[in-house]
Amino acid sequence: MPSFIPKLKLFCCLFLVLVATSCVKDKGVIETQLVITKYDRNIPTDYDIVGFDTYSENHIFAIGFKSGTITLFLSSDGGSSWTDMTSSFNSLWNQDIDAVKSVVYMDENNLAFVAGKRLYRSYDGGQSWEMTSNGFQTLPIFFAAKADDGKLLFIEDYNSSWYPNKIYKSDYASSAFYTIDSLPSGVDDYDVGHLYGDYIMLLDYENDYYYECVHGFYLSTGIYETIPISASGYDYPLDAMRVGNRILLVRKEGKLNFQSPVNHLIDYSFYNFHWWDYYSAEFMGNYYVAVGDQTISTNINGKWEEALNTNLTGQQEVFRKVRKIATDYFYVSGNQGLFFKGTFK
Repeated sequence: MPSFIPKLKLFCCLFLVLVATSCVKDKGVIETQLVITKYDRNIPTDYDIVGFDTYSENHIFAIGFKSGTITLFLSSDGGSSWTDMTSSFNSLWNQDIDAVKSVVYMDENNLAFVAGKRLYRSYDGGQSWEMTSNGFQTLPIFFAAKADDGKLLFIEDYNSSWYPNKIYKSDYASSAFYTIDSLPSGVDDYDVGHLYGDYIMLLDYENDYYYECVHGFYLSTGIYETIPISASGYDYPLDAMRVGNRILLVRKEGKLNFQSPVNHLIDYSFYNFHWWDYYSAEFMGNYYVAVGDQTISTNINGKWEEALNTNLTGQQEVFRKVRKIATDYFYVSGNQGLFFKGTFK
């Protein structure tokens, strides 16, 4: 037998394996050759799904944005079907893509979101909505989240050099709220917030050419900290998250890197495989998943690597948000109704 025959057989087997891993396994399940399995849960809209939250794997509250208006969608079966709730809410006009700052799904009846510096709440499963006010005026709010005690936490945004923005809490099923603390006055006009236990992480990137720090506030002690970071002017963070003793910076221009909030040392061996912006990330327990413009990346194998590049598939999808829903499973939203359940093989 000619010596090249076994090599030819081996080549054919490898080719078939690569082809098989990029095929559709069954309806709604696509297995990529880059180790992500996608379960199609797309929302029937051409709006970009810029934010979503869950209170169980089956219950999802998603918000779409397009041309200055928003749409509201609910699912009670894990995204297999969606109900358009937009008619219960007057769509917002003249807001940019970052207008939807927070989406909170407390339980089946109680929902909240922040858009255009207003906190909107529903107590009847999205059938009706109201803006949060102090009885005299509507409060300017930039961030809301579900606290560990089950209450809704939200923060003012007066953008004032002398007024300290107050931090409030409210029972999840009540419109009443009370002050628990305040942020220092004379600091940045924040754009993004995250709540990790008693720690609030804050980002300010809007209209900033250079972005040189993130901020943190400890609810238990009232300590406010500023954490310097390194940015070139174009690769500033669009998101950040803190887990334990390090912060993951999710940047523009394809950069992902860790930084210590204690000594501010930066891991400069950041991931920079392309120039597409990353928008958000999620901690899965032992590894991270980051999503952005045409790309999903992970350090599941101990180092950052690209798990999905839609530019290679010809789809050129844009991924906006990612959220853990179960061990090794996550939801991802994106442009033009894109929504799927994903996992790594």
